[in-house]
Amino acid sequence: MSVVRCSSLLVAIFCFVSVNAISGDEEAGIKDALRPFVQECADEFGITEEQFEEAKKKASAADIDPCFMSCFLKKAEFFDSQGKFDVDSTMAFAKEHLTSEPAMKFVEAVGDECVKINDEDVSDGDKGCDRAKLLFECIAETKKKME
Repeated sequence: MSVVRCSSLLVAIFCFVSVNAISGDEEAGIKDALRPFVQECADEFGITEEQFEEAKKKASAADIDPCFMSCFLKKAEFFDSQGKFDVDSTMAFAKEHLTSEPAMKFVEAVGDECVKINDEDVSDGDKGCDRAKLLFECIAETKKKME
């Protein structure tokens, strides 16, 4: 599997690139930081390059196993061990990797809007699969509001 392609998809899923143009250096830094987590979780959940390519074409993670997304989010510390969105850790990552003001405003908006997923009833407890799906839906909604 091409980890670079997987990382590209995840950056796009997080809407950093699609909502706000970021520099090549910022994109490379994000990919480098996320690559190990993507690879570990893709291997664990059997996510294929074809699945990533299809999701990339659709610009949607709907067909990607939400438990893969939870795995990735936990390893990247965007989710805590209870499978809840960790806004502080996510903001710290963004501050470390982004300098673009519009990109930071978007991440802040995601934090403000999407923390509500932590209060949702989920069927899988601290696994975080359900909340991962909720987070990506919330990110997409936030993106639409800001366009």
